[in-house]
Amino acid sequence: MAIYAISDLHLSLANPKPMDIFGPVWTDHADTIRRNWDRVVRDSDAVLMPGDLSWAMRLPDAEPDLNLVAERPGTKVLIRGNHDYWWRREATSRIQREVDRNMFFLQGTSVMIGDVGVAGTRGWRVDWETADSSAISHQPSTINHQPSTISHSQKILARELSYLERGLQSIPDSAKVRIAMLHFPPFDEQLRPNEFAELLAKHSVDILVYGHVHRGLGNWLEGDVNGVRYHMVSADVVDFTPRLIVPD
Repeated sequence: MAIYAISDLHLSLANPKPMDIFGPVWTDHADTIRRNWDRVVRDSDAVLMPGDLSWAMRLPDAEPDLNLVAERPGTKVLIRGNHDYWWRREATSRIQREVDRNMFFLQGTSVMIGDVGVAGTRGWRVDWETADSSAISHQPSTINHQPSTISHSQKILARELSYLERGLQSIPDSAKVRIAMLHFPPFDEQLRPNEFAELLAKHSVDILVYGHVHRGLGNWLEGDVNGVRYHMVSADVVDFTPRLIVPD
């Protein structure tokens, strides 16, 4: 069994959204993902998907996008992204019951894939909330800088930190490899680590996979960062092909 990762598929099969406005590499990207996924992933493998699977606003509209993923080889492990409005965090258990069983939906929880433990949550970035650094968005930012907004953002941050810690704590001691999934990177635009990076070190995480940042839009880190192996796997960065994270 090998473990791959890819995020930010930004699918919209029910209500097509032209993604090539973000660059020609996005032309017919759903078909490109199908071909590349089927070429590299086997049924016995797993694919980690850290957020922004679908543009859909409601679960029924996300079903064609979920079906595209479900029909691909391998076990899939998903977390929410900032654009996954179809996946309300309170509905995670219901979605898990309703959707194909080769897909695991993590919300402050974990799953064992062989002897590899995987935990994840969306994460959060206060600098993203208080300044429009979201590259691919539905509409121009309407975020203001009032104290109430900052307070709301701090509440989200605390909640997401709690989810990550809870998920990491639930990975059994028997796990030989510990992987964390976040949608938002655990650092700010200047690549300075935040509280999520501290939790990765605290819980002896071996590998982090994350997304949200896109090619030419924002900064990211890869490789060894304070003992954690970082993988940034947004679809356009990995050429719309699941990236190998843990080989056989």
